[in-house]
Amino acid sequence: MTLFISVYELPLMEFRILQQSPSRYAGSFLCLVKPRLGIRKFFGWSSANTTFLQKTSLRIEPRRQPQYRSEVNRGAVLCSTSLNDSPLANYDNVKIVYSIAAATGHNKESHPESHLRVPAIANALEDMELTPKFLGSNIIQLENYKPASVDDIVSVHSKSYVAGLEKAMDRASRDGLILIEGSGPTYATATTFNESLVAAGAGISLVDSVVKASQTHKNPPIGFALIRPPGHHAVPKGPMGFCVFGNVAIAARYAQRVHGLKRVFIIDFDAHHGNGTSDAFYDDPDIFFLSTHQDGSYPGTGKMDEVGRGDGEGTTLNIPLPGGSGMMLMC
Repeated sequence: MTLFISVYELPLMEFRILQQSPSRYAGSFLCLVKPRLGIRKFFGWSSANTTFLQKTSLRIEPRRQPQYRSEVNRGAVLCSTSLNDSPLANYDNVKIVYSIAAATGHNKESHPESHLRVPAIANALEDMELTPKFLGSNIIQLENYKPASVDDIVSVHSKSYVAGLEKAMDRASRDGLILIEGSGPTYATATTFNESLVAAGAGISLVDSVVKASQTHKNPPIGFALIRPPGHHAVPKGPMGFCVFGNVAIAARYAQRVHGLKRVFIIDFDAHHGNGTSDAFYDDPDIFFLSTHQDGSYPGTGKMDEVGRGDGEGTTLNIPLPGGSGMMLMC
């Protein structure tokens, strides 16, 4: 049985779409899978109930300036179904379940992490006829999901950080836009806290959906969340590198805490090392974190000798690669 959930922390395409047009899109996905025996043996995890959570991303520059359609922005107000309420009445024909959180209020004009990112991908999906409009019940969009709770967030982040960010929204309401990473580049607006809860909730909703489907269907649907603000740089004690809350880490902890999925495997492939996700699980023996990233790139972490600490030693694997490395080298 395979559980597959993808959570888009960056405005990036699902990997199989990238293979069709690798020069136009970048992809990030998180998946929750029950591995084959060979993978379990590779990691020394022999339990048949081992579950993996994979988050991958691929950064590729677009050839042309994308065109944006404003009607896509209505996805910004999407909020996860409760655990007891299935978002799908019938899983039989469903191949993909997805959720969108565009966070249009969390925006800084001309910033590389702006409110235009998610609509660009949503428009591309529409142009490629990969939406429910064209594929019917094979693809389902979750539209009634609730934001993550503060308890969900503090399963990864410190209570002081979460409370401080919520309090900072008063200052953001007054000043319009503030920096929340000291002298670093991560910004916030008056809507950042609530929209970050919605982004984390999008991942949680897909964990609920795919796990529930797996209980009654041999081939449960793939899930992915197209969301922002992004998260893999956000450390337990605060924001970093445009990232506010660690969406993948929060979804992983939720899968363990609520669904009892003991072991989780996170694969992060991005130009940058996912230092925040790594830090969250660095001493955890039940979370295996693997990262491929450009050697020497931001934030300068992700060395090969960083292998975990204490009980978690051996459950972190970093593979820094030369700049320009392609799929053939990574495979």
